[in-house]
Amino acid sequence: MVQLSIIIPHYNSTFLLAKLLRSIPYNSAVQVIIIDDNSDEFYQSELYNLQLKNNVEIYTNESNTKGAGASRNIGLEKAVGKWLLFADSDDYFLEGFYSIIKQYFNSTSDVIYFVPTSVNLEDGSTAKRHLPYKNRICEHMKNPSNRTRLNLLFRFSVPWSKLIKRSLVMENKIKFDEVIASNDIMFSAKVGYNLRAFEVSKQEIYCVTRSEGSLTRTMSKPIFESRLMVFINYNNYLRERISKNEYKSLGINGAKYLKMSLNFSVLKCISVYIKLKKEQIKILDNKYLNPFTLLKSLKLIIIQKLNKKNIY
Repeated sequence: MVQLSIIIPHYNSTFLLAKLLRSIPYNSAVQVIIIDDNSDEFYQSELYNLQLKNNVEIYTNESNTKGAGASRNIGLEKAVGKWLLFADSDDYFLEGFYSIIKQYFNSTSDVIYFVPTSVNLEDGSTAKRHLPYKNRICEHMKNPSNRTRLNLLFRFSVPWSKLIKRSLVMENKIKFDEVIASNDIMFSAKVGYNLRAFEVSKQEIYCVTRSEGSLTRTMSKPIFESRLMVFINYNNYLRERISKNEYKSLGINGAKYLKMSLNFSVLKCISVYIKLKKEQIKILDNKYLNPFTLLKSLKLIIIQKLNKKNIY
């Protein structure tokens, strides 16, 4: 019986994918699913030249929609394991991770959250990308409360570093958004809302990488619009399903998107402000009402714009 299905979307990162696959020990109870998102011909050739283990399956995203969301949905269709793990092709699992997670294969919980770590690809130094998720786990373990529970369920917005029971996803027909960016936000929120029980572990199983050219570091207008649309959908989904007090305790606000919109123009910032107000989304966190914080944010934006001008 297959206990675990590991779903990996791939696009033009074959060499890093090889490292990820080496971090997964061969086991007949593990199904490894790679979905190639129509990589360039060179990377497709390299993908099929990899020395793959017998439990590795490769599929191609032949849908009309490109992106990690569509690829992950194909992976969900192919998965047969009792449990699901998600990985990005430029990340990797830590040594001994399988020995850790297999202890939970008979768990009655629907999700087990694990502490992640992260590194900078350029120099191998420790990055900060994992810290929000690590902090939410550690905070809940140290002083569990309804607030820390909600932060895990609805603000652990990435699919990796958590073991998810496949039956939860199938029974509730949970899928990834097939969008250019933030495809995993609604998936994670729906998993959090529909789970009946969860566990947290302080053990580390997954390392996420950070690079200058990744989607999380770039912000074109289409990417921004996608992130904003998903944020609004996420906000409305929770507001319609959880209590007012629970919603309030999450501290959801649109300050981040208002700040990002200034990178495009003042008019864009105004249009985003109007859109957020129309959706009845709180605009600013209390910390942004502090004039020193506001001035600091504006200073960073001005510096970024000047640096861009100097490059060109």
